[in-house]
Amino acid sequence: MDVYGTAVTAVQQVIQVTIFIKGVISDVKAYDDDRAAIQLRLDLQLTSLEFFQRRFLDKKRGLLLPGQLPDWVGETICNLLLKMGRVLVEYRALVKEYEILDASTAALDHGDDALPKGGKWKQSFLDRTKAKAKEIKLKGYDWALFDKKKLLGVLAEYKEWTDSLRDLMQHFSQEALYTLTDGSAAKSPPAATEVQGTGLEEVVKRQQLAFLHAPADFQELEGTITESNSSSDGFHLGTWTHQDQSTPVVLEFRPYDRRLRYDDLDEEEIAELKAPLRDLAWLLQNATFSEGKETAEVSQPTIYSLQCLGYKDDAEKERTVFAYRLPLHDTDNNSMPVQNNLTTLHSLINQVDPQTKRPTKPSLEDRFAIAHCLALTILNVHGSLWLHKNIWSRGILLFEQTQDNGVELMSKLTLTTTATSSKGGLRKPRLLAFLSDWGYARPVEGATDMRSDFEIEPNLYRHPDRQGDPNRPYSRLHDIYALGVVLLEIGLWKTVSRLFETRIKEGQRTRKLPKGRDVRAALTSLAQRDLPKEMGSAYASAVVACLSGDFRKGSDPELSLDFRAKVLDCVAEGLQL
Repeated sequence: MDVYGTAVTAVQQVIQVTIFIKGVISDVKAYDDDRAAIQLRLDLQLTSLEFFQRRFLDKKRGLLLPGQLPDWVGETICNLLLKMGRVLVEYRALVKEYEILDASTAALDHGDDALPKGGKWKQSFLDRTKAKAKEIKLKGYDWALFDKKKLLGVLAEYKEWTDSLRDLMQHFSQEALYTLTDGSAAKSPPAATEVQGTGLEEVVKRQQLAFLHAPADFQELEGTITESNSSSDGFHLGTWTHQDQSTPVVLEFRPYDRRLRYDDLDEEEIAELKAPLRDLAWLLQNATFSEGKETAEVSQPTIYSLQCLGYKDDAEKERTVFAYRLPLHDTDNNSMPVQNNLTTLHSLINQVDPQTKRPTKPSLEDRFAIAHCLALTILNVHGSLWLHKNIWSRGILLFEQTQDNGVELMSKLTLTTTATSSKGGLRKPRLLAFLSDWGYARPVEGATDMRSDFEIEPNLYRHPDRQGDPNRPYSRLHDIYALGVVLLEIGLWKTVSRLFETRIKEGQRTRKLPKGRDVRAALTSLAQRDLPKEMGSAYASAVVACLSGDFRKGSDPELSLDFRAKVLDCVAEGLQL
């Protein structure tokens, strides 16, 4: 495949068709109510495509990707661009049929050096389209493509592919994105003007934040924090009150490092031990996550996680308290429904119906939705140059997505609600998984804490190289391994604490961890043997890939694209069932 030729032609054709659609609907009365929104949507798609073209396509050097990437990476990107073009192929045919292209715009398809510079060719092409719009309208069979319902459906699919291109850009453009800004890592992140409108602004910001520490003036939260009775695996619902305003929050309690509790330390040593948590609170406060909100505009790559409002140092109880904003649908309403609970994935899997005394189990659709949230989040966390370092089911909070794409606390009735058809009645809420309980180390290239930890259950989620006394620096593959363990729990709907109950008891008795390689072999065997009949062979293969580290060894773009193909796309298949 001629990667450069294919990519540049595909991008230019999609750009031309986008401008063509803008021109045709520019003065159609049927679009009066929606024209501004549609035009904005088209402009935002154009921004992403033109940014890709400007930054990652070069006639002499082809795709401008970091390092010497293999051919399959470029081919993957080209295939994505071609799929985007196929969505608009009928409109492309009209461009040719009505001879809207002139010599200069036609030359764009081939990367001609004699292209008109700047935006002149776009304005010329737009004017030619408007002049032909009346002629197209007179032919009913051609005009049918501009039926508003049909066009909106096409644009929705077009946006999906543009979003996919944007998601990939964050991985194969990390160095380029980081250097687009004028500031250095030692300063506050400046506005990333060159990525404005592409959905990559927050990615750039997170990439920069990954290498920074909390500034000296970052102080703990003022006001008071009150706990409620709703809790799950160390997370509590609560209220933060400041200046007579109360905000519902999720509270996370982090016990002091044992050295802070038992050693006689001076002030400098105490500050050093407390610094990682302070840095984490600052990082999570300043990072913006999309939380999967659906918009018609270009949005940032989706990360399901809670924004941290700040922290409090609770010396009396020897702990640090983190307060997170609840992703409630009605942000103006600070009250929480009393019938709704804070729920972790671990507690939901172990939940028992009080009447039947049998374990509750959500629908297959919900389990795939939970798994997809987590896989997508990990892909995009890594795209921001972050590592999570602490993925386990006790650290994953569950919420409900309502029919209008709002987010709410889980209802006690969620698992007993009967799903009805989309034609009538209420649809069962979709479950969303929010990654919480972040580990201390953030940057991919940052120093790794090699401290020993022999608590048995958390180690069962860790890669063999990171169990007990770690012998390898933390990497993306270690996050992916832990994700595989959680995906196995979701598929079998059994927690590791139940699957390895005997080994955990034995370890507590002997004070020894099970051998890491034996744990991985047991997890892999469960995935290969039991998952296909529960979740299908594609899901099982995704879990095995995570546990075995079965990904191409190479740069981050290679790992990210491979993870998308072998894990995220396989899990996403279940959403179509």
